[in-house]
Amino acid sequence: MLELFETGSFMQHKISPSILSLLVLSSLCAALSACKSNPNKAEKVTTELDGAARVSGTEKVGMKNGEMVVLDKVQMSERLRDLQNTVYALEDKVYGTRKLGSLGQYGELKACKRKLASRQYGGSGSMMWTEPLDRVTDKEEELKIGIDEKKDLVGVSEEFLKDRIQRFQGYKIILQKRSDEFEDKTAECQADLVKKELDTNEPSKVMVTEVPKASVDRAALNNFMCGYVRQGASLQSLMINMFAKSWLSLSDFRLEQNLIAASLKDTKGKAKENVLLFNGWKLAYDQPKVTVGELLNDGKDAKLAAWTYDSKADVPTGACLASGAGVWND
Repeated sequence: MLELFETGSFMQHKISPSILSLLVLSSLCAALSACKSNPNKAEKVTTELDGAARVSGTEKVGMKNGEMVVLDKVQMSERLRDLQNTVYALEDKVYGTRKLGSLGQYGELKACKRKLASRQYGGSGSMMWTEPLDRVTDKEEELKIGIDEKKDLVGVSEEFLKDRIQRFQGYKIILQKRSDEFEDKTAECQADLVKKELDTNEPSKVMVTEVPKASVDRAALNNFMCGYVRQGASLQSLMINMFAKSWLSLSDFRLEQNLIAASLKDTKGKAKENVLLFNGWKLAYDQPKVTVGELLNDGKDAKLAAWTYDSKADVPTGACLASGAGVWND
């Protein structure tokens, strides 16, 4: 009887040794150069996919945690196909569908803000629009995976599939968070509209100034950071929020990139290890290495141990810099 289980980025089958020996004994013998006297006892091949004995064009066999397993490239492609469909659907929900000319939650929020800024609702007739239209999959090449995965996967490596699965898992997390943010902002805007009295004698036209994506609303960022910094704050939570608010772009990072390798000093010369520098904030964590991929896909995290920012006047109250500007708060 087969049991489905998942380890890392691979879907695997756990197969009893007696059944497996009938299926792959010849492949194992060729790979290991010899068979043992007990045909039901599998020799350890490797725990790494690259060193495993190949059973077919899409499957390899090896050892994981003492169990004989088959790593199925076709199942990886099925997982990627489902993940891609989920991500693209989420992205259309947040930003709309280009073919239909809709703007999704993004457009809904913009329309509400524009109405709120109109003179009909007591506004000034102008508004600054700071939300970037940032479709996270724009830099991804299209990979169509159909029903016949074996045919579709000719020339596609397991490493390529693994990397793409990791990236799309990251996109899914970011888009889910971004969808929640747009939903909350739209609900807040609509609640503000209810409180306003409509004056149809006033013009509804609104002049909208689009703020470039590269621009950062420093006041909003510092307000968020001041609420974030505390002992034990999660690096994973910080990065997901940075991506979701478009203050950072996932496409600017490698999945294997370590985020907290720096050693930095404060204005008094006191050094801290494992520091992340972000828009003037110095954030020291309790771990020497955490990669982007580990944060988004493997559940690994780091906890904030100390922080500093050079200008106390730039934060809402300065309470998050109790030790003073430019020096470590811990």
